[in-house]
Amino acid sequence: EGKPLKFVRRTMGEAKRLLCPQGLEEAKKSGYSFSLLDRDNLAKWAIRLSDLNPDGKLAKDLATYKLDLSIDLEVSLPDGFPLEPPFARVVYPQLKGGYVFSHGGICFEPLTAKGWAPSMTLPSLAIAIKGILDYGDVRVAGAGDRARRTVPQYTEEGARKDHSHIVAAHRGGESHTYG
Repeated sequence: EGKPLKFVRRTMGEAKRLLCPQGLEEAKKSGYSFSLLDRDNLAKWAIRLSDLNPDGKLAKDLATYKLDLSIDLEVSLPDGFPLEPPFARVVYPQLKGGYVFSHGGICFEPLTAKGWAPSMTLPSLAIAIKGILDYGDVRVAGAGDRARRTVPQYTEEGARKDHSHIVAAHRGGESHTYG
C-alpha cells in the first residue's frame, strides 16, 4: 500500500525466491531461514541463522548456555529499498562484543547507506551477517526469555538508536570509537 514500485518489485522477487521450495532448500543448506513476520507486510522479516562454526566462540557459548545453536535476527526494509539499506538487529539471544551493540543493533558497513550495495540480496546479507557474528569476537551475554526467544532490552527502538550511533561513526570513512 503506497510503496514505491521499485520496493514492490524487489520485495516481491525476494519473497518468491526465499519462500519457494528451491529457495527454502537453498536456505537450509546455507544455514539460514527467512519468514515473514506478517504475511501482509513484505518489509519485515525474521531470519534464523544456524549451522554456526562449531569451533567458534559463539557456538561454544550457546552450548554453555544450553541454547539452540542459532541466532534470531529481524530485518526491516525501508520504502527506499533496494536503493536504501535494510535495518537489521539481533533479536535472540543476548550477544555482546564484536559487532553487536547493547540493544541488538549490528555494526556492519553494508547496513549503512555508505556501504550498502543495491544488488545485495537478502540471503547474501544473511550470510554476511552470519559471518561477522560467527567469526567476529561476538559472545553470548545471556539467554533472555528462552520460551519466547526474546531479550527484554533488545527492542527495535533501542536497536535503531544503536544504529544511529553506528551510522554516525561510519560517516566520512574515518574510524571512530563507538559509544
